[in-house]
Amino acid sequence: MDRVIPCTIGIGSNTADRESQVKKAIEYICDHMAECKVSSAYDSEAVSGDGTIYTNAVIHGRTNKTADQLVTFLKDYESMQGRGGAATAENGAGNVVIDLDLVIYDSRILRPRDFERHYFNYGYSELLADGAYID
Repeated sequence: MDRVIPCTIGIGSNTADRESQVKKAIEYICDHMAECKVSSAYDSEAVSGDGTIYTNAVIHGRTNKTADQLVTFLKDYESMQGRGGAATAENGAGNVVIDLDLVIYDSRILRPRDFERHYFNYGYSELLADGAYID
């Protein structure tokens, strides 16, 4: 693929070192993207309402990867960090080491549920306000 495609990625972690996990993921992803812009890191409650706190962030940038290649890249990073299968079964305690989701690719919303969630919208709105989506 010769052209660079705009994409937006949601990040989350709910481990004891969740801020560090999110920061490491941001650095890793931005090392592999062009024009990387990152929201602040912020805490949010789990969608389940069980009181679990996640640290989240949103990244917007450009990639020369296809959507499938980018998803594979993100899931490979999750695996390298110790993420297993289902988020609710990780580490035997419901801990999500790192969750990376390609939410928007080439101006198409790929994950409508995530796009509508508070944990994505907070960072996405911050990036919008900072002009991250203006070419």
